[in-house]
Amino acid sequence: MAPLASYVKNTAPSLNRALTACPSCDLLLTGTTALENHAALCPRCNELLHRDKHNSIVKTFSLSLTAILLYIPALFLPLLTMGILGTESTASIINAIYNLFVQQQFFVGFIVLLTAVIFPFFTLFSLCTVSFGLLTDHKKSWMPWMFRHYNHLRGWAMTDVFLVGILITIIKMAHSAEIELNLGFFCFVSLVVVTIASQTASDRRLFWSLLEPTCTKTTSSPSKPRAPSKDNTHVTKHVVCHTCHKMVWPSKKEAQSYSKCPRCGEKLHHRKKNSIMRTWALLCSAILFTFPANILPIMEVEYFGVPERSTILDGIVYFFQDGSYGIGIVILTASILVPLFKIIGLTIILTSIHFQWHTGRRHKAAMFRLIEFIGRWSMLDIFVIALLCTLVQFGFLSTITTAPAAFYFTCVVISTMLAAVTFDTRLLWDNDESTS
Repeated sequence: MAPLASYVKNTAPSLNRALTACPSCDLLLTGTTALENHAALCPRCNELLHRDKHNSIVKTFSLSLTAILLYIPALFLPLLTMGILGTESTASIINAIYNLFVQQQFFVGFIVLLTAVIFPFFTLFSLCTVSFGLLTDHKKSWMPWMFRHYNHLRGWAMTDVFLVGILITIIKMAHSAEIELNLGFFCFVSLVVVTIASQTASDRRLFWSLLEPTCTKTTSSPSKPRAPSKDNTHVTKHVVCHTCHKMVWPSKKEAQSYSKCPRCGEKLHHRKKNSIMRTWALLCSAILFTFPANILPIMEVEYFGVPERSTILDGIVYFFQDGSYGIGIVILTASILVPLFKIIGLTIILTSIHFQWHTGRRHKAAMFRLIEFIGRWSMLDIFVIALLCTLVQFGFLSTITTAPAAFYFTCVVISTMLAAVTFDTRLLWDNDESTS
């Protein structure tokens, strides 16, 4: 791999000389600002440190504002209209969530409400508000707090996953009913596209540098570390904020009382507290929930008063038998392979830390980044079921309702995602300075 210095932007020498640490492996680095149209990567773990983005603040504000304007019609207007034998039913996102509560799937409905409605709106509102404040140079004390929570919640905002669920629903029902796309569908597609564009346009390093308070404790974030005394009691090891990636060098006396990042207000920790134990607990919970999630029925379909229950695997088999191999592969991947990969991958990583297996750590770090990225896509099956249970409500003719496995499958998804959140990747690189 090319050395990190090859990515350094020479036009910003004061920033390049600043000492920072990789948030993934804790390697001390200098010069982590990327060249124009380039990205800076950690030479040890290959973590993305910075990607140059042109005119980030203006683009972020305009795109996030556009997404907010699309938000209400995308949620409340009907997405689809389905007709069977002259009878029609429509579904919007709000109706789909409401229907889950009507069927007493309170936990599933609450999770869908958070991931499809509340978190997406908060992330858009945060981006719009913070970028507007930076654009007009009206910085407020609450802006770092808002941007900090945006960074925490953007992975839990799943409008893009919901959109794929809508497309799968259309393909699934196209052979048995007439499907009409309504205005809400086009608003929702536009919302997802603009939301992704706004998140892509935002330069987090630039935002955090501009949100930096004008007055901070000099003992907390000097440009260079203070040299420790002979008895090694003057300075503690550097601490990196896991949210804004600011590095501080508190003295041991300060470390006992200074517990928050001076820039974003996040709690500082040398390593996440009880990271291994909490990750194991969440992982074991996911394993236990996996069995009922795959064995019990996840959906009940009633034709002419005759109920028929189907599991996740039954739905996958249906698509393959129907000739929809692409959709079958997508559901198989999101509902079976992805949860299995997350469980196996986290087990390998935790076991390697326990037994101090230092080989292949760069590959394990890459595997963990993949686990973080794909974890949210397991919610795809839940979104499809939420839409089907709203669309297919034709009384005696045909009705679809949720079944017990929906609760357990949602628990699997949430447990594995929380396990990835609680895990501290820097533990992979402790007690060894090699770059393997």
